[in-house]
This record gives sequence, structure tokens and C-alpha cells, in this order.
Amino acid sequence: MKTVCASAVLCIANLALASSVGTVPRSAATQYSAHAADGQVSIGAEKLSQEQVRKTFTSDLNRCCVVLEVAIFAAKDHPADISLGNFSLRVVSIDAAVRPSSAEVVASSLQHKSASDRDVTVTPSAGIGYENGTYRDPYTGTRQHTSGVYSSAGVGVGIGSSGNQSGSTEADRKTMALELTEKGLPEGTVSAPVAGHLYFPIAKKKNVKYQLEYTVDGKKLILPLPE
Repeated sequence: MKTVCASAVLCIANLALASSVGTVPRSAATQYSAHAADGQVSIGAEKLSQEQVRKTFTSDLNRCCVVLEVAIFAAKDHPADISLGNFSLRVVSIDAAVRPSSAEVVASSLQHKSASDRDVTVTPSAGIGYENGTYRDPYTGTRQHTSGVYSSAGVGVGIGSSGNQSGSTEADRKTMALELTEKGLPEGTVSAPVAGHLYFPIAKKKNVKYQLEYTVDGKKLILPLPE
């Protein structure tokens, strides 16, 4: 009876983990553009284009990261341990490889970038605040001052001096971290298929080939990623 109960608890935990974060895995690893298997686990992966990143995330990940969608399929009766340390992304023909960053690290990086430049930034925003600014009266041509309380949720767009950018506040950082966590690849021990995103802090370049490396049980699976 104890064995049955333990199995049931493990199944429930796996279902909760799979449903709380990440994306819906496809039917098999072979349904992804890059895939590999070692008999105990199968992995599928795809590199998101910049347009796909914009459509998938409110946080502006194109400013900092190469984003992959990754799915893990554990063999029956052989749960898989998943952690960020299992993965690395390598530029083909270059020795150095990069580990994925956590949602918190990526959110902090985006917050720092938003606070230190004057470019347009598009980031998630949520909450209540006080806003003031100016606008040009279309009839008189004079500058007018406006202010008020606002509530927001969704996309924030900011243009302005350093320190006033959308995405530059502590609240923005927390909102971005939440989004990236919810869409990230779940970590932990799983027996059910799981999928989600990994965020690699690499500047995107044209005509560069990448390969994803996944280490499990002392074995390394290499997935060349189509451009």
C-alpha cells in the first residue's frame, strides 16, 4: 500500500509541476526541429526567431538572450532530473559554451538595460501608480502639463531619460521574472513530459549556428539547431 501511495504522490507532483509552469509539450521529441535520445530520455528543442520571441513574451528578450523551447520526455519508470545546469548552448566551432540564466537573472538584466539607456522599451507592466507628463495642444501649439492615477496590466512602452524607462523599476523586474518563470522549462524530477523555455545570455548574430548540449546520467546529447 505504501508503494502505491508513494507512486500516486509522485504522479500528482509531476502533474502539478508540468501544469504550473512551462509550455504544453508536443507529442514526441521528434516533433521539434532538433531532437535526440539516449534510451532513458528524449529531448526536443527549437530556437525561437526574434519575431517568435516578440509574440511569445512581453519582456523584451531580444535585447539579451537566445531563447529556446525545450521538451523533455522521460522513459517509463525512469524519471528525469531537470536543472539549468544540465544544459549549455554552444556556437558551433567555438569552444566556449553558455549556461542558461534563471528568470530572476534575466529580469534583473533587462531592468538594468532599461534603466541605463534612452531607447524605446517594451516590457510587462502591472499595478497602480501616479503618472505625470506633458503634451502639445493641437490647437494652440503650447505644451500642457497632465497628471493622474493610472492602473495597468500588460505591455508598457517607455521613451525618456535614464531612470524613467518602463521596465526599470523593481516592480517591473518582479513582473518580468514572473513571466519568465511561468514560461520557463520546469526544474525538478519529472516522469511526465514537460516543456518550456531556456534563456541563454548570448548576443544574437546573423549566420551563426548553435548547438544545444544536454547532459544526463553522465552522457551528453548534442542537438544541432537549424538557423
